[in-house]
Amino acid sequence: MTVVRSMLAALSIVSATAFAAPARAPQSQPAPKSVPATPSSPGAQSQAAVTEPPTAPVVADTDADLTNPQALRLSLNDALVAAMKQNLGIDVQRYNYLEAGQLLVEQYGIFDWLATADIEQDRQISPPISRFQASGSRSTIADFGVSQLLPTGGSYSVSFNNSRLTTTGGGTTVNPAYRSALGVSVTQPLFRNFGIDVTEHNITIARNTLGINQDLFQGVLMDTAVSVEQAYLNLAYARQYVDVVKEALFLARDQARITQIRIDVGASAPLDILQPRVQIAVQDQALIAAVAAVRDAEDQLRAVMNLPTSQWDRPILPTSPITYAPVTINTEDAVARAYQLRPEMHEAELTTANKQIQYIFARNQALPRIDFVGTYNAAGLAGTTVVVDPVTGLPTGQVTSTSFGNALSQVFGANYPSYTFGFNIGVPILNIQARAEAKRSKLDLQLSRVSEAQERQNIAVAVRKAVRDIDTAAKEITASHEARVAAEQNVDAERKRYENGLATNFEVLQIQQQLTSARASELQALVGYNSALVTYHRAVGDLLDVADINVASPSTPSIPRIFPSFLERYNWLYYGNKVPPTTGETTPQ
Repeated sequence: MTVVRSMLAALSIVSATAFAAPARAPQSQPAPKSVPATPSSPGAQSQAAVTEPPTAPVVADTDADLTNPQALRLSLNDALVAAMKQNLGIDVQRYNYLEAGQLLVEQYGIFDWLATADIEQDRQISPPISRFQASGSRSTIADFGVSQLLPTGGSYSVSFNNSRLTTTGGGTTVNPAYRSALGVSVTQPLFRNFGIDVTEHNITIARNTLGINQDLFQGVLMDTAVSVEQAYLNLAYARQYVDVVKEALFLARDQARITQIRIDVGASAPLDILQPRVQIAVQDQALIAAVAAVRDAEDQLRAVMNLPTSQWDRPILPTSPITYAPVTINTEDAVARAYQLRPEMHEAELTTANKQIQYIFARNQALPRIDFVGTYNAAGLAGTTVVVDPVTGLPTGQVTSTSFGNALSQVFGANYPSYTFGFNIGVPILNIQARAEAKRSKLDLQLSRVSEAQERQNIAVAVRKAVRDIDTAAKEITASHEARVAAEQNVDAERKRYENGLATNFEVLQIQQQLTSARASELQALVGYNSALVTYHRAVGDLLDVADINVASPSTPSIPRIFPSFLERYNWLYYGNKVPPTTGETTPQ
């Protein structure tokens, strides 16, 4: 049920008479009046009465909409459903949300494996300058490798290099030669760039940004629902206000009819007809403006619903009545509920979380660079080998041949291992840029916390005002109803006074105008009450639930899981504090 439709079940006694039974219907045709020839004289009762045909009902351009077969009879719930499906603002935010989802997946690309391959065929021929220099060579290279960034900020690479080399001259003892090598290298920052939170800071920010876009999507849904309900209420008011103006014009014409009768029998001066004619012209102008306001309200509702252009010429007839049902609201509970439900509040919290992770990263970048590095290599060699006399060192003329598989056996058997380990150190002397950025990020975080507190304050103010507006509108309904009833009675009394010569045209027309204003005020109060309810539920953040609007957030692509989650259990792998702080700070989400 929508905010307005949820109030249909119970009508207030005050509003039950607001529109159901006005004192004088716009289309009523009163019986012909008999006006005394000289009402102020005692002998007037003996004179013949003068009769005139009754005043014709007032017709407006909008009356034809009721019988138009092309008219769109629209309930509030149908309007909301159409807007949720077709509103352009919702479509724009839906695409923003989908883009944020792809941006989050994109950030996981830092952990993607980088596979490399180098396959070459090389041949070189050059004139030797000594008998120990080779005059030519031919090589085939097939090197493969893979590298990856680790969540802790470190990285590793694995290489597998293979080659076949044939040389001409130069005293080579292995020709052709098959070489193979397997290498592993690891680099792990210990200060700058260390920590899961530092390495994944862009991922965390993108995840929070996706949450912000989800909150923005919910906010757009609620704002659209508010726009639809307000536009619907405005259209309903505009159409009912046409009836109010029609009634005012009817009263003015009827007063002119009575005045003309009095002029015809000599009871009033001919100039007395001028005042009713002025009032008729004024009400004619008001009716023209009221009809134009209906068309404007229809266009506003069409726009927020994003109706096809082919349907924009169809008049819209609201079918959901405007009713009044009293509600009781606890202001403190409403404010507390708003803190939990308002997407703007969650958005502010996520923004602060992003600022905090940016501050953690900037603070880390101000540290010196100290990286642990380690490498391990295993090599192997095979091919056609010239046998050398161990005593003389000269070739014996014999050769031995081994295949490439022998080289691989040496590699995986670790026959020729080598390794290195150590530290790479880099210390900026002044470190001006990184230290300034860390201070700026801290100020930005503090600013975000102040903005979050300000958002909480704004939400509390908005909820409190919405509660007061509901109470005010409810009181205005009661007051305007009493004013309208009194104005109707006053008009009847004043017309009787006029018919008996105790009042002037000016006084009757002035009181009729007061009745028109009272009817418009009562209608405005009823519409304002329903509008205040919509504003209240938007301020609290439960408008979608109250309006029974269920629009699922757009689906996002699945998040890749490259590393197991057990690393996230260890707090010492984080540069910042992974445990939620107890000092009031916002933990990065």
